[in-house]
Amino acid sequence: MAQQKLQIKSVSAGVLALLSGAAFAGPVVVGNMSDGQITLAATYALPGNGSTQDGMTLSPPSTTATGADFYHSDYQDAGTVFFHTYGDAGATSYFGARVTGTGNFSATTSTRYSRTFTNTTGVAQLFNFSFHVDSGETSINGTGLGFVDLLLQVSKNGQAIARDRTTRSQDINGNQSCVSDDLGSLGGYMDCASSYANDANFNVSLGLIGAGESFTLDYDIVATVSGDLGSDGGGGYGDCPTLAKGDGPVALLECGGGGAGSATARSGDPFGWGNPANFNVGPTANIPEPSSLALLGLSLAGLAATTRRRKPANEAQG
Repeated sequence: MAQQKLQIKSVSAGVLALLSGAAFAGPVVVGNMSDGQITLAATYALPGNGSTQDGMTLSPPSTTATGADFYHSDYQDAGTVFFHTYGDAGATSYFGARVTGTGNFSATTSTRYSRTFTNTTGVAQLFNFSFHVDSGETSINGTGLGFVDLLLQVSKNGQAIARDRTTRSQDINGNQSCVSDDLGSLGGYMDCASSYANDANFNVSLGLIGAGESFTLDYDIVATVSGDLGSDGGGGYGDCPTLAKGDGPVALLECGGGGAGSATARSGDPFGWGNPANFNVGPTANIPEPSSLALLGLSLAGLAATTRRRKPANEAQG
């Protein structure tokens, strides 16, 4: 069997469509924009350059009025994939995305929390989004080609205002590289120094929101992996690059699962397993409206004029 060329995939066109507001094939949407909405999606291919499968169609997630939970795994000769993508927009909001692949594979899964908020305080306010993110991972293990990409992004009215994005790649010789594309305070979640991120609390400024003004908050977690990875010698079918078959080495995809190498991208539970104290969107301080500032200025000007008029009379009495 001739060795099959793997096309290492970055974030798919479907995920880019989701982040721009249009969902890719087969998303599951639960809830509503007034109270909170969850959108889940997952696609994959085995082998990685094969036909794309819609995971949501193959394994529909369990759903409630406010959330959904998606598990899916597929085991083929080429390799395997495993997904866990979930979210709930109810009183105890939480969500996350995880995907792992072994052998020859490509896969992407995502979850989005969306909600429209309105400033009902009667005055302009500086709004803040405070939340908790659980531990995360971007890892590649084994020999051969590998790719992982993990994106956490907070957007206001479709415009990204905070982001943590970490992308790791491994070449055929096992050399790994990493780049970060971060924005705002959320950029402190993960970096290239480690394949793992610890849980942490974050605050993202949503800017000044006028009295009666509404805005839409989107929070995306997107996990993407691909690879043509063989075993690192830890077991299973053995170290693929050392096997011989006829006119040359066995293609990595022929090693299948078992001892094949793996790639994982995951993050989740950004609201601390439903603890309301770890999720809050609201004002940080009262900001006087322009009309109030104008009235205050007129009052101060009037007070100054009265003081100037009274001063000569006081001096005459002295």
